[in-house]
Amino acid sequence: MKLFPDDIFNLADIALEVAQSDPGRVAVIEPDGRNADGTRKYRQYTYRQLSTDVESVAIGLRELGIAERTRTVFMTPPSYGGCVVGLALTRVGATTVWIDPSVGYLNVAERLNRLRPDAFVGIPLAHLGRMTFGWGSRLRMKGISIGPALVPGTRSWQSLRRPVPAHGIVRANVKPQDPAAIMYTTGSTGPAKPTLYEQRNLCAIHRLVHQTWRFDRRATPPVDMPVFPAFFTVGLSAGGTIVIPPINYVRQTPEKVDPRALLEVIGDCKVETLFASPVILENLARLGRDEGATARTLHTVVGGGAPLYARVIGPLRQMIAENGEVHADYGATEALPATEMAGEEAMIETYSATARGEGLCVGRPFDRVEVKIVELTDGPIRSLERVRELATGEIGEIVVRGPHVSTCYADDATSTLANKIADVDGVWHRLGDAGYLDRSGRLWVCGRVGHRLALSDGPMFPLMCEPIFDAHPDVKRSGLVGVPLGDTVVPVICIELLDGSTRGPKVDMIRDQLLRLAAAHPTTRAIRAVLFHVRLPVDPRHNSKIERPALARWAAKHLTRLEQQSAVRELAASA
Repeated sequence: MKLFPDDIFNLADIALEVAQSDPGRVAVIEPDGRNADGTRKYRQYTYRQLSTDVESVAIGLRELGIAERTRTVFMTPPSYGGCVVGLALTRVGATTVWIDPSVGYLNVAERLNRLRPDAFVGIPLAHLGRMTFGWGSRLRMKGISIGPALVPGTRSWQSLRRPVPAHGIVRANVKPQDPAAIMYTTGSTGPAKPTLYEQRNLCAIHRLVHQTWRFDRRATPPVDMPVFPAFFTVGLSAGGTIVIPPINYVRQTPEKVDPRALLEVIGDCKVETLFASPVILENLARLGRDEGATARTLHTVVGGGAPLYARVIGPLRQMIAENGEVHADYGATEALPATEMAGEEAMIETYSATARGEGLCVGRPFDRVEVKIVELTDGPIRSLERVRELATGEIGEIVVRGPHVSTCYADDATSTLANKIADVDGVWHRLGDAGYLDRSGRLWVCGRVGHRLALSDGPMFPLMCEPIFDAHPDVKRSGLVGVPLGDTVVPVICIELLDGSTRGPKVDMIRDQLLRLAAAHPTTRAIRAVLFHVRLPVDPRHNSKIERPALARWAAKHLTRLEQQSAVRELAASA
């Protein structure tokens, strides 16, 4: 199967090709309750069923006025109905808009109203949110429900089925440079931004993901579980089977997903590839480490959205197939993904350096992906010629370019100016992270550029400090923030312990141990303030990235005057 040979992102053609060559191949498996003996039941849909529904619904979409370049919000968790409508939207050439409600209901309204979408696909609760919070025009929006059409003005996806005419399928009249999708960033480092992907960009993402998920090395179609809703397209793009995860996306955040339920479905359906946020993988790894749980059908596990560390990768590698591997992907919503780090290489070669304060190694760039390190610049960079490229080992800002990288934001020239760099050969994306390249061509990340602390003897970066504290056996995670005090910034390390405690003799003992750890490493020597938090605030999408602005406000409120004065004296002495 040649993947998108014309650079047009059309999953419907892939489903049709499989339906014609292997109609009985299973496309989608959905959990469907329990049998009398307690085992799970499943509902299976073949490619014949999927393709037939896709082509008939595509005709209904055109009748409704959803066609080429129609901006269509897609707010539905993985399901068979979601797959049908999602593929039908590619058949008609619509532009799908992806935004996570976790950015805040009013924020969703503000951002969608700026884009002025014409259609909305979602579960009934999403349509209720649309009507209640004004997610787009209530009057002109065309509503399609994945489930019962409970909200006035919406239609169920099944009601869009139409007979496919004898003269055949009408393919979308779109070009490689036409818009295919708009994906909002998480908003964890500022307002969520509408990343625009052209048809050719989205095709390139899937070609690249076929590499990282090892689809290009398989003799048989994969069985994939799309835990992250936007990735339901990946398994289908390979003509494979996707298994709907046992997750209630309305009520369960990633942190609350039941790892036992995931392992049960993975085993029942023989899932082979899994992409998930670090917090989900951490909970799976805990079952492997503490209870000996396994998932031997898994060959490829990919984590993204936040760093993966040894305490997660080690147990996961023991749980999966003998020849399997755990990979950490690095990138951004605007560059999905950019680099990859294999678990074995990380365990053997780089994690020890991370624990010494040298940053987190995120591996090497993918084929046709270029990475540069340029000098740190807080404002816009209008041209690559105006900024100095740094040498191997020098810390600067990470910029990336490739055929899959988004080159602009939709209807947002300000964000485009702030985050893109023009070059004679194309556009570079500023990932917003600081880092450096080593002699092997591997990329090391030191933390967000905007999260660095400006100290008198040089900047301090989070990912060069936090792993030192995270290595303590009682620490679940840590977050470095700066508390302004006059003309000085006081570096504060905020600690979340495994047992959630914040006071008592044991906490006092751990504080002393952490301060000794800080004093033993050059990158953390300036840290003299340690605070304990019941639960560090994390991003709403992945529940893995630390929300540093919120944490900094908390630290400023809880750092005592005595600690402030002591920290300032220590900084002055070290300077």
